[in-house]
Amino acid sequence: MSSESPKYYKVGVLLFPGADILDFAGPIEVLSMVSHNQNPDSPDRMFKIITIASSPTIRAADSLTVQADLLLEDAIDRISDFHILVIPGGPPSVVQPLVENNPPELDLIRKFAALSPDTSSATRLLMSVCTGAFLLGAAGVLGGMTVTTHHRGLDSLRDISAQSNAPGDPATTVLEKRYVDGGLLKGGGVRLLTAGGVSSGLDATYYLVSQWTTPDMAEYISRVMEYDWRELKDYHNTVTLAN
Repeated sequence: MSSESPKYYKVGVLLFPGADILDFAGPIEVLSMVSHNQNPDSPDRMFKIITIASSPTIRAADSLTVQADLLLEDAIDRISDFHILVIPGGPPSVVQPLVENNPPELDLIRKFAALSPDTSSATRLLMSVCTGAFLLGAAGVLGGMTVTTHHRGLDSLRDISAQSNAPGDPATTVLEKRYVDGGLLKGGGVRLLTAGGVSSGLDATYYLVSQWTTPDMAEYISRVMEYDWRELKDYHNTVTLAN
């Protein structure tokens, strides 16, 4: 039996009015199932999930009112507390103003992307779901990276990244995939994981779990959730997300 102490990770999930519900609820559901003891009645949860928003509550997809655990300005101040940051997407009418107006949500992404590795646990992870990748592109963190988004937004993501990447940065490669492990961002402290449209976020989160824990843990959660994880068996870019 290993004498190593169990590791715990803090996950920030960005919320904003109009965000697609499954984009953030899917990853939250998967990560909330991960426990060191695999005991659903009294779980020793590995991931502590904290929702972040610019106001105490937001209306997701004009259908669900969600209370935020932490205000955006406080999350920016405490950004180094987080190991994982999840960015959901939404319809163009919701995401486009965030892309164009340089709101604090983009500052949150920039500050997280610039963090050093967390020496006590693992390399940090920046994850987007669906058009959440537009916000990463607008934040200027996708130069030289390989990413994905909703299949209807591939060209838009290329354009947003081209406009926002730092001068001299290589172009962003945009692929149509369920999810893409893009490797380390510039600076080397944060890995990048992007998911395609909406339900792809579930598959990307199972991949995250398989890398930060074990493939057996991901399979266990898949059985508990009765979800057929669409793992990319032929995924040529698979690398270990955790140290």
